[in-house]
Parts: sequence; structure tokens; C-alpha cells
Amino acid sequence: MRLCELKPADTIGKEFECECGKTHKTPLKYADISADAIQKLPDVIKALGGTNAYLIADDNTMKAAGDAALSLLRKDGIKATAHLLGIEEGFERPEPTEQTLGNLVMGYDKNCDIIIGVGGGVVNDMGKLLSKLGHIPYVYIPTAPSMDGYVSDSSSVIYNGVKSSVPSKCPDALVCDTSILAKAPKKLILAGIGDMAAKLISVCEWRIGALVTGEYYCEEVAEIMRKYRRLVLDNAEAAVNGDEKAVRSIAEGLTLAGTAMTFAGVSRPASGVEHYYSHLWDMRCLAEKRQCELHGIQVGVGTLLALEKYEKLKEIKPDKNKAEKAALSFDRTAWERGVREYFGASADTVIKIEDREGKYSPGKVLARQKIIFDNWDKILQTVEEELIPAQQLRDLFIKIGHPTIAEEIGEDAETAFCHTGDIRDKYILSRLMYDIGER
Repeated sequence: MRLCELKPADTIGKEFECECGKTHKTPLKYADISADAIQKLPDVIKALGGTNAYLIADDNTMKAAGDAALSLLRKDGIKATAHLLGIEEGFERPEPTEQTLGNLVMGYDKNCDIIIGVGGGVVNDMGKLLSKLGHIPYVYIPTAPSMDGYVSDSSSVIYNGVKSSVPSKCPDALVCDTSILAKAPKKLILAGIGDMAAKLISVCEWRIGALVTGEYYCEEVAEIMRKYRRLVLDNAEAAVNGDEKAVRSIAEGLTLAGTAMTFAGVSRPASGVEHYYSHLWDMRCLAEKRQCELHGIQVGVGTLLALEKYEKLKEIKPDKNKAEKAALSFDRTAWERGVREYFGASADTVIKIEDREGKYSPGKVLARQKIIFDNWDKILQTVEEELIPAQQLRDLFIKIGHPTIAEEIGEDAETAFCHTGDIRDKYILSRLMYDIGER
């Protein structure tokens, strides 16, 4: 059986020898994506050896499922205390910052032996990190099909003002109650659809990155992303109308996306330049003390922006001399000035990233240029094979009510694109454009 044919529960306790050279496996011990799945929570906790649970939620997710979870546990004789994530001044919901994690640690009950996260991406990211720090089991109960990190082993956090993906703990159990998910606000369902649409770009750029930089790539993992991205987009209209079967398909897709990241050992299968748009917008919003849009919606808009730029890329005929001249004329002083203007207080961290990685080092750029020009036809072929027309996704987004341009979510697109290559070493479209001299 191919990996893309697996359901989430099929991956538990299994190892898959792959032609990519890796043995794919997940630490996940339990997964239930069904109506009334939460009713089995006490049995799940007991199976993991839990007797005293520390439940993490926010105000909204506590009402959606946290109160019910506490009631089920206490009725079954399992001790449980709850910690609500705080909201910083100027924001409408918790943000994944050092302060949020610090407050969570300060409220941590040292007698607890299992952690339960009830909520969306921030709750889950914090729960995975706390579980890793405490070396105890972690159970995740999503309250909306809004993001793809259900069962990944990394967390997205803002550290020193820079959005980063850091190693954390894959949940030991996923309790995904589709009757709860189907009642989620439409906006949260749109976010899940946007996060899965992103797999168009992530898989395309993973292939291009492997070609240009020689990074690891697995076709089997990539096919998981393609299959479930198609499934989610095909069911998008029904899902936003509350169809529980369609919502379940989105939840399965989001779960397998996280599994794919765990299989690969990197976030590459699930994120590309579209996520970097979102990361930059998150950072700007935090610095300016204003609420950002939901991650998945930002990523959905970023996906449309990326599709449009890839369509422009296909019209470019790269000039070797122009590209070489551009690489050799890199002005570090001017680049730093631009970084400080855009990133503000977090600029020093971004500059240190470049000091460490040397992405814009003329020697490294020239080496990549040789590979790019020797393989330009393969790059264009990859773009053609992996991407759909921007208008096709735009039409779907308009039909379901998903934003289509950055201005709709109060953000800037062009300046952000120019800086997407600054914050990490992942090979994405903005770095390809830089390498061919099209800045």
C-alpha cells in the first residue's frame, strides 16, 4: 500500500521503508476522527497512563470542547485542571510567543502526568512544546479544521520577533470529534482550506529545492500532500456549509499533512513561500501590536500570490550575464538597511540568520546559478506539473468567501515577498528569483 492511500489511524505503530532511503514512522499512538470521538477521551487518557491532566485552552475553545473534556474526565475519576492561554494587550486571541509559553510553564501543575490541548494552532503548538519540556504524554483535541499541524513534531513560534519552526513533540493521541469541528465558525474552516491549498506551492518548491540545493525529497510523502490537497479543495464548498462529511475530509487532510512532515523530518512538504508571507505578516502585526488574520487564511492568500508569481516566472527568459552581475553586486550594507527598515526590532535576529547561512553570498549564488541554468527546463516542467492556474483557485476562494488579496486582510504583498527569503534557509520562489537576477 502506498503512503498516500493510508488513513491517519493506519500509520500508528507502523514503519514504512521508502525508496527515498528513510524509514517513515510517526510517534502517534492513537487517532480517532469521527463523530463523538471526545466521548472516548477518558479511555485514551488511561491508556496513556494519565491520572492527572493539565488541560490547555483559550476562552473560546474552552467553551467549544474544553468544558466537556473536563466533565468527562472528572466523571471518570481522572483529576484535571485547566489553564487558559492569556491574550496580550491589543490582540483578540493568544499568540505563539515566548510570553505565552512562559505563562503556560508558570501555571504548570508539577503533579500532572499528561497534557491535553483543546483548541487551534496556538494551543497545539504550546501543548507540543510543553509536553516535550515535561517529557510527558500529550493529547490533542482540535476544535476546528483550521491548520495542518495537528500531529506534526514541530511548532511555529515567534522568538526574538522572528517566526520560526522549532522541534517539539508529536501528540501521542489525536481526538478529533467531527461533530465539534462541523460547528466551528466558517472563518476557521476557511483557514483549514487555505492551509491545504498551500500544498500546491510547498510540493512544487520542495521539488525545485531538491533540484537546486540537493536537499532531501520524497515522492511518496509529496503524493500524500497532493492527494489530500485535492480532496480538501474538492470538498471546500460543502465544508463551509457545515457538511460534517466534508469537514471530516478536511480534518483527515490536515492530519495527514502533519504526518507527512513527521515522515519527512522537516516542514518542507507542507510549507513554502506562501507560509513565509504569513510568517512576515505575523511578525509585523506583533511588532505593531495589532491582530493578524488567521494563519490558514493568510497562507491561502499567500498561495494565490505565489501562483500569480509563478505564472510570471514562466514568462521569464533568464539571462546568465545579468544574473551573474547581480550576484556579484550584492550590497550587504544596503541589504542590512532594508532589513532594518522592514523588520525593526527583530532585524538583528534576521541579520544573524544571514551571517550563519550566507544565502546571498556571491559564491553560493553563483554555484546555484549554474545548477539553475543547466536545469531551467526541469524547473519550468515542475511548475507546470504541480501548479494550477491562479484563476482556478481564485474562483474557488470567491465562491466560498475566502479572501483573495493581501489588502483584504490588511497586509502588504510586494514588500513582504522581497523579504520572504530573509528569515530562513528554505529554498523558495523569492530566492529563485534573486538567483536568476530578477529581484
